[in-house]
Amino acid sequence: MKITIAIPTYNRASTLKQTLASVSALELDGVDAECLVVDNRSTDETPELVDRLADSMPIPTRRIVETCRGSSYARNRAFNEAGGDFVLFLDDDAIADRRWAIEILSEMDRRVLDCVCGMVLPLWSEPPPQWLTPRLYARLAVHDPATGGDPSWERIANYFSVNVGFRRSVPARFGRFREDLGVVGGNPISGEDTELFVRIESRGGKVGFAPHAVVHHLIGPERLTRAYLRRKAFAYGIGSAIAGGPHHNGVDKILRNALRMLAAQARRDATGVLYHELECINFLGFWRGRLWLRGNAPDLH
Repeated sequence: MKITIAIPTYNRASTLKQTLASVSALELDGVDAECLVVDNRSTDETPELVDRLADSMPIPTRRIVETCRGSSYARNRAFNEAGGDFVLFLDDDAIADRRWAIEILSEMDRRVLDCVCGMVLPLWSEPPPQWLTPRLYARLAVHDPATGGDPSWERIANYFSVNVGFRRSVPARFGRFREDLGVVGGNPISGEDTELFVRIESRGGKVGFAPHAVVHHLIGPERLTRAYLRRKAFAYGIGSAIAGGPHHNGVDKILRNALRMLAAQARRDATGVLYHELECINFLGFWRGRLWLRGNAPDLH
């Protein structure tokens, strides 16, 4: 058995160094492994960093340049280049626990899963503001460490691609990451991972959660603002519209959340106000995406 650890990256040399250090420290229990760093046309020191560190890595490590900008292009390039029976993705601002890879493989083998998402704990660059409570953690693709990952976590809302493993057969059986979705540079449009997880399950595949496969997600100061979360919620709404499929963006959603936002404001619940505001912004993003799709629909006449 062989695994491929894939790290898509764009202009994050400072954090990528820590990510690669955590890969070097992995306990692999004799499992054959390789590491692929998919460089999405970085303009910082990423090429020099990876090429320099590759020589000292305990597993074969190489940098691949993906010229099409976007996280989905980078992830799909990793699928193309992977030599492993399993492909484990780690973000370039995440630090893996020593047993991370083994726990992913163990859960996948024990439950015969096609895809496994692990625990993502926040690693704050500075103390988060008081309003940023665990209720909002999912907006940052992290889990609440206090909950521990009980069976209720076996749902799409708790699956993040910052920490995910796939059987090598997944692209052939269920398809790849949609390249019309995914982060491009500073554009936070996402949803490519959620869309793929839903697609795997809808086609008879199995996705599960591995609470002991832990990575720590570095949360920089730029993400600790209401403005960032608002921009992210709007962009995710657009991504949901592009992804298609069932949705919960009827008029009742914005009315319900607007009322709850007012109630939270009356209680002086800053977290509740922002939570419901983000739901309203997500609604607006979704319908903005729908309007864009209508304007860009192909002419069938």
